[in-house]
Amino acid sequence: MKRVVQNVITFMIIAVIIMGGFSIYRSYKHNKELEKTYDFVISKFTEKNELVVADATVDTNAKKTFTPEATKEWPSWIQPLVKLVSGRRIELKIPVKTEFKLVLNEIDKDDISIKDNKVTFKKPLTVNVDSQIEGDVEIVNSSNGLLDKATDMLTSGKSAQEFLNEKAQDTVYDTSEYIMEDKDTIKKVVKSAQKSLEEILNISSSSNISVELTEDDLTFVNVDKKSK
Repeated sequence: MKRVVQNVITFMIIAVIIMGGFSIYRSYKHNKELEKTYDFVISKFTEKNELVVADATVDTNAKKTFTPEATKEWPSWIQPLVKLVSGRRIELKIPVKTEFKLVLNEIDKDDISIKDNKVTFKKPLTVNVDSQIEGDVEIVNSSNGLLDKATDMLTSGKSAQEFLNEKAQDTVYDTSEYIMEDKDTIKKVVKSAQKSLEEILNISSSSNISVELTEDDLTFVNVDKKSK
């Protein structure tokens, strides 16, 4: 009887050792696999300095108004137009395109968490908000057909567009500032950024890694220069 008890105890000890060893092996294997996943995610992210968030681009028409006093110093080529609208304000219609660019090259392992193949962020990602004039700047006129025709003739040239573009530059910064405060745009950027990051991670990969983003995970930075 005593021998049977000893055999049972020995068996139980061996079983515990085997189970413990198996548990340690599984834990070790899991940690190695998780470490590989971290390395994979970081390598994929840092392959790009910036990632333009697809489907989040915003197109707007900004406006800027000049008083008659402000146009006195404008170059001679536009003075005929200034005289046509003497005593009235001149308003520019400015097509602006705004892009959102995720800064990925600053991310390291300490900035993310991976659980069940889902990536979350411990530290907010920087999103550079970059607006630029896209297309021709137009002078908004009255319904006077003669004035419209004169405006088209005076503003269609390359030098004219360069001048108007220069005069409109401060609207680029202001547009980015405005868009950064638009709640609907922010929600769209969050959703599109999550999708873009998942696409990066799952291209040519069977890992099926997902990404979870919230508004708190993004910090928006206006990279456009503010006019002095």
